[in-house]
Amino acid sequence: MSDPVKIKLRHRLEWLLLRGGMAWLQQGDLAAAYGRVHRLAGLMRVVLRSEWAWANTNLQWVYGPHITATQRRQLARMAFENILCSHLDGMRQDPFQWAESQPEQSFQPLSDAFQQGRGLIVCGIHLGAWEVGLKQFAALGFPIHVVYRHANNPLSERVFMEARAAYGVRWIRRDDPRQILRVLQKKEILVLMTDINQRQDGIVAPFLGIPARCPAGAARLSRRFQVPLVPMVCLRAAPGQIFVRSAAAIEPSTCADEVSLTGRINASFEEWIHTYAEQYNWLHARWRSRPDGVLWHPGMPMTELQGARVAPHVPLSDRVQRLLAEAQPG
Repeated sequence: MSDPVKIKLRHRLEWLLLRGGMAWLQQGDLAAAYGRVHRLAGLMRVVLRSEWAWANTNLQWVYGPHITATQRRQLARMAFENILCSHLDGMRQDPFQWAESQPEQSFQPLSDAFQQGRGLIVCGIHLGAWEVGLKQFAALGFPIHVVYRHANNPLSERVFMEARAAYGVRWIRRDDPRQILRVLQKKEILVLMTDINQRQDGIVAPFLGIPARCPAGAARLSRRFQVPLVPMVCLRAAPGQIFVRSAAAIEPSTCADEVSLTGRINASFEEWIHTYAEQYNWLHARWRSRPDGVLWHPGMPMTELQGARVAPHVPLSDRVQRLLAEAQPG
């Protein structure tokens, strides 16, 4: 791990703002807290202008002529609010209910793969209510270890990890490779987020039709330890209600190399992202770092981007179109 960060005045100021915001958002029940997030979202779009720009740009890159400017802004607003709700979920200890009568069936691919006794890598993305998914996942009794990106502010990091202590999972900073390897050596379950822009190195593979720099960890560890990968997501059905979707386990031996394995991981998530596009993290600069070293930026002309695509633009799902048609303009 890297050396401890020296605490500065700005760290203390950020910590005070964080504690105040958490106290405000933790008041009342979950529905009331989500209502406060809804009111806060407009201000946050102004404060987080870069993220707002990326949300609109990413949607244009992915859906192209199949999304209007009005639909793009509305969908970006929904996604922005979902991200804020996801952070709120991580700060609170509200009970969540399954939206389906037998949710344990959604964990069957995971159970089957884990029972082989070889260890397991769960691949996740920033879709739906992933923080809640980790809590529900751990409640089933699986020995899971989650690799995460730590906060730059050590005081904020302490606050976040105190809130996450109740999850029942073990947390591993991504700059601690020895702990990561130890999980698979012990044949337990490692959880990795696979939809993060890799600024350097990584593996280049298509994601939603556009080549992207992808984290190499899932494919490389799977091949090194010969453990299966199970793509999983936790989605919102209503305030306080969630459901899980998981794909069939991917065996590393079925792919010729790390690139094809990474591409298969990415492809596993595409239908879920399109079906529940309002719950995806479009705010992240997912395609910024290009394979040739060029950095894309919001507002680039679409004519410069068409040549990079390796698959046609897809239309908005019927479900998302209904949501947008029912949404209030603003």
